[in-house]
Amino acid sequence: MEDFILRALIAALGISIIAGSLGCFVIWKRMSYFSESISHSALLGVSLGLASGLGMHAGLVIVGVVFAGLIVILQQKQLLSSDAILGIFSHLALSLGIVILGIVGGENTDYFALLFGDVLSISNQDIVWIYAVLVIVISLLVVFWQKLLLLTLNEELAVSQGLNRTFYQLLFMLMIALTVSISVQIVGVLLITSLLIIPPAVAKVFADSPLSMVFQSIGISIVAVLMGLSASVFYDLATGPTIVIALGVLFTLSQLFPKRSS
Repeated sequence: MEDFILRALIAALGISIIAGSLGCFVIWKRMSYFSESISHSALLGVSLGLASGLGMHAGLVIVGVVFAGLIVILQQKQLLSSDAILGIFSHLALSLGIVILGIVGGENTDYFALLFGDVLSISNQDIVWIYAVLVIVISLLVVFWQKLLLLTLNEELAVSQGLNRTFYQLLFMLMIALTVSISVQIVGVLLITSLLIIPPAVAKVFADSPLSMVFQSIGISIVAVLMGLSASVFYDLATGPTIVIALGVLFTLSQLFPKRSS
């Protein structure tokens, strides 16, 4: 097996585990639009990372954390609705990212790869970064599982029991930002949200408990990513869109099954 294919497979498995598990909370909390917004901010993170010399991953994490913090602060002030705030910041970040990339990027900058992913660009250092994030995210989910689940399913009860809603909201957004930072090279800036939304949407059809939905979502994410990567390599197709098409096929097939009664 070619080295770049092996690296892509290892990276894709790690990303699938993270996105599959966090995606369930995105579905439960109805935060699809937030995920889309923070993925748009990823292009700004890439451009600032390249411009500052800190590197792409550092830029992605910094911008993601700042973006999430600003969203939480503005939501608490209640000056505008959440969707309006997200819309303003996501398009502003995307536009700034494009402009800065135009300034600092050279002829060798692969804009298509940034937008839609490129398995050829994955290095051993990227794999280390992906699995470091995996350990962090899974550890946080295990430690705070009950509290995050309670805040997700019954926020009023959680707050009445003394849970700090703002802290856990920021914690969750930080995990989303980390997930976005490691997913850019596989599916690209514009398609990251599909990894967070579609696998749990498929798992929801078959799962009978929150925990089973998480594990099924991870499994579905792995299957779709492997399908997409295989098609991408063998038929020389764009990686990100191919993975999303595989996810779409699985979602369409899942709708043929009768839904579980709640």
